[in-house]
Parts: sequence; structure tokens; C-alpha cells
Amino acid sequence: MKSIALIVLNFLMIIGASWLISYVIMRWCFSAKRNARLVERYHNMPIAGLNSGAIILLSLGLAFIFSDISTVRSRAKASTLQEADAIRTLGRMSLNIDPAVGIPLMTSAREYTAAVLEKEWPALNRGSSDAIRSGVSSALPPLTLMSDIVYSPESIAKLPTVTSMHLANLVSRIREQRLQRIEASNFGMGLRGYMLVAITLLATTVLLSLSMLTKPASQFISNFCLYFVTLAAAYLAFISQNPFFGLDAVNNTPLREALDRLNSMTLTR
Repeated sequence: MKSIALIVLNFLMIIGASWLISYVIMRWCFSAKRNARLVERYHNMPIAGLNSGAIILLSLGLAFIFSDISTVRSRAKASTLQEADAIRTLGRMSLNIDPAVGIPLMTSAREYTAAVLEKEWPALNRGSSDAIRSGVSSALPPLTLMSDIVYSPESIAKLPTVTSMHLANLVSRIREQRLQRIEASNFGMGLRGYMLVAITLLATTVLLSLSMLTKPASQFISNFCLYFVTLAAAYLAFISQNPFFGLDAVNNTPLREALDRLNSMTLTR
């Protein structure tokens, strides 16, 4: 509820900012002396084509930003699904191998999955990948234990070669998908994205205002719609740039289901 209220409040602020900017532009353009000079200089210029081009560039800039956000989100979701699948497969295999290897492997898999949900996922929601990498909110210790079990000479000696290789591949896959998940939480639009939106918005505002120097109401409404749509889109992009937070965030359901499956495997062993 708090996040929804904050989003609504921010949209109200965007509406207020759009209204204020549009009003200031209208007052500046339609002051008595300035408007006469502007009309004399720009009224008959063919600005409509340039204005359409600026709007298209602004739309393309926003589209590219949302495309990058969507790509990162898809990659984060795929990494979470693959990580959960590898954990479940590792758990199933641990039931059918030498108990001296299978029992500690199952235990470490359960501890790793629980640590991801309890420590790493809240850090991902906050975009705090540094906390994960520094070990404050990391699930790395049980993952390292898993690797030690799978790659130890004692385990390799007790398992068939194919089984040992398969377990090693699963642990490597978990490591890889974990790193991709952490890296995805670091994604941001960056300065280039913000600069692209700011420059094209400024150009569109100038051209749109100059094309309506004799229609104050039309100029105000056009600028208000332009700023509201652009600022709202930029805000949505900002709160959605972390794939684990905001609208349509990647959830941890696959990992929770994997942990439930590991627990049930342990109970029925």
C-alpha cells in the first residue's frame, strides 16, 4: 500500500510540474512585447515538420530505454528460473547417490536457497548488489560448500564419472545464473538515457511553443500533455530499471518452489 500511495503521489507531482512548466512557457511567450516579436519572427516559418520530427525522436528515445529495461527484466527472469531448475535437479540427484555425498549436498542446497530468499532477494529489491558482493547479504558460503562437496576428490571417487560431471555442471550453472541475477539488479538507464530524453524534450518544447504563438490555450494544453507523458514515462522507466523492484518485478516464486521441493525431498528420503 505504501508503494502504491508513493506512486500516486509522484504522479500528482508530475501533473503539478507539467502544469507549472506549461504555464510558465505560456506566460513567457504571450507577454505583450515578447509575443509580438515572436509572432513577427516565427509565425510564418514551416515549423510543423520539425516539430513532428522532434516528437518522433523523443518517442524513439523513450522506446529504446523501455526496450533495454524489458531485455534486462527478461534476462533476470530467465536466470531465476534456470537457477531454481538447477537447484531442484541437484536435489533430486542427491537422493540417488552415495549418502556420504548426497546428504551434505542436499543440506547445502537447502541452505543456499534459503539464504538467497532471506538475504539476497531483499538486497536485489533495493538494488544493493554491493551488499551481496561484500558478503553482508550473500548466499555464497553454502554455494561454496556445494562446490567443495562436488569437486572434492573423496566425492569424485564415490560417484560414477557421469554423475560427478553432471553435478559439477549443475553447480556451475547455479553460480552463473546467480551472478547474472546480481548483475541485472545493477542495471540503470544511465546518463546517456537521461540526456537523450532531456535534449529531445527541450527541442520538442521549443518547436511546439513556436508553432502556436497565436493560440495560448492550445500551446498550454500541448505542452502540458507533452511534459506529462514524457515525465510519466521517464518516471515509470526509473522505477522499473531494477528488474527486481517496481512494476512487473521479477518475483522469487521459482526459488520458493525449489526450496519447498528440497524440503519435501528431505522428508521422503
